[in-house]
Amino acid sequence: MIPLTFLFVAIGCILVSLPTTAWCMEMKAAAPVLTLEQAVDQAMQNNRPLKTATLEVEKSGEATDARRTQRLPALNVLGISGSRLSETKFEFNKGAFGTFPGVGPVPGSNTEIKDPIRWSSYVLATAVQPLTPLLRINEGIRLSEVTEQVAQEQRREQRHAVVNQVKRVYFQAQQTQSALEATDEAIKFLQELDRIVQEQVTQRKALRADSLEVKTRLAEATHRAVTLESDLTSLKEQLNDLLGRDVRNEFSLEPVLSISALRVDAETAQTLALQRRPSLKAARLHVQQAEHDTRIKALQYVPDFYAMVAHVQGVNIGQVLPNQLSVAGIFVSWEFVDWGRKQRELAEKRRTVDQTQLAVKEAEAQVAVEVRHLLRNLEDAQSLLPVKQLAQESAKEKVRLTMNRYTQKAALLQDVLNTQSALADANHQYQQAILGVMTAKADIEKAIGEE
Repeated sequence: MIPLTFLFVAIGCILVSLPTTAWCMEMKAAAPVLTLEQAVDQAMQNNRPLKTATLEVEKSGEATDARRTQRLPALNVLGISGSRLSETKFEFNKGAFGTFPGVGPVPGSNTEIKDPIRWSSYVLATAVQPLTPLLRINEGIRLSEVTEQVAQEQRREQRHAVVNQVKRVYFQAQQTQSALEATDEAIKFLQELDRIVQEQVTQRKALRADSLEVKTRLAEATHRAVTLESDLTSLKEQLNDLLGRDVRNEFSLEPVLSISALRVDAETAQTLALQRRPSLKAARLHVQQAEHDTRIKALQYVPDFYAMVAHVQGVNIGQVLPNQLSVAGIFVSWEFVDWGRKQRELAEKRRTVDQTQLAVKEAEAQVAVEVRHLLRNLEDAQSLLPVKQLAQESAKEKVRLTMNRYTQKAALLQDVLNTQSALADANHQYQQAILGVMTAKADIEKAIGEE
């Protein structure tokens, strides 16, 4: 009877053990526990794609500041130094400067003045203040500000995507870890059962086929444990990458203790999504971008007026030419004939506005479809969870009853193995149901743009 007692203890051990606990396992030196909240916080700080999105926002801010400087006067200095390739010749006809009483004509005869070749330098300094171009510049600044807002919304969308990815990988790792713990329990049970059956075979109380069956089940469980361990390691490495850490960083996961039900009205969820979704806000901002771009194109019909001050300073240019010259006035530039180019470009911009407005409507419709679909997924997952929980409890009870019958020689070893296998499958399906609920919650949070 001693072997049967050992068997009863082994079966009892697996019965009282939930898939997420390891009461029958030897205590191991556990790595630091990484909670889901800690994982999300670390991802917000260290995730590399998210840092890239933040840099894009900063780049947009720098571009806006750069555009604001276009409203200020443009100060330029141009220097030229060199030698003329031929001498300069000036010819003045007699009396070119007039005839004066007592003096006569100036000059008194045809005169030729030559300026020899020499090395000279010229410096041109200008200050140009845009006047009418300020209309386009200010509109361009507003366009840049909207572009900066688009980058901010894209960063928010990236944040939501990273949070969703972290949660999904974390939940998958939790489910895999739970399955691994349950498999370890099954291995310990099968190892003890193998020892007991082997003793019974030696005592001619059991068949060798029974021992081979147990060994086969043990080998299968061992292989499953190796596969699960590999999957868990891969998921942890993937999670470390999302957190911006070394992929070899060791950590353990917090167990899944309970899941609270989430009830969200479809209309409320859709309203929240239409208000919060970064992709929708970005789509609406794209409309503003197109409108500003259209106004900039329309302002090209306005002539460009600039206030300008210029000064030219010459060095070693001789006695004939003046060595400095200053000018102040208005500079005008106007392309009054463009052969219809501006009109067609403006029409193109207006078509772009129409496209972005249609894109907003399509995005709103897609969000409504997505939110309602994800809510139905959540309801399905939550309704499946109690079914799998009851199936797990039923499988546990069947193992207990079968064990009692086996100890009374009213059941075969094959019956014990089959019920134990059914329990392992029920545990796995229950963990899958938990994962489904948690994943569905994460997806609906992302869909409604929850921070």
